[in-house]
Amino acid sequence: MKVNISYSVDLEDVLENLYLLFMREEACMRGKIKKTEKILKSDYEDKNIGEIAAAILEYRKVLSSFDVKLAEISNILNGYYAIKYNPDPGGASSKTNEEEVKNE
Repeated sequence: MKVNISYSVDLEDVLENLYLLFMREEACMRGKIKKTEKILKSDYEDKNIGEIAAAILEYRKVLSSFDVKLAEISNILNGYYAIKYNPDPGGASSKTNEEEVKNE
């Protein structure tokens, strides 16, 4: 079962946290893949077809899980960029006083 975990960090710590998250997830992915690569890089014979098929399935699951983590990191990075470089607290649709007077 997967759950979402939410916590706050200072804006200046976002990039460091994303880096650490990436490094942890990438190391985890590589560790899991290393186990399956031993099987996938062995001889393919009739006697180990089931083991090879299971290793391919596991390899795909690991890559898929890592892809989800990359998408999450990318989303956080996009949010960071939007906050840091487009800090428009009033929103793009806020009108100036002059525009409001003209519309009345």
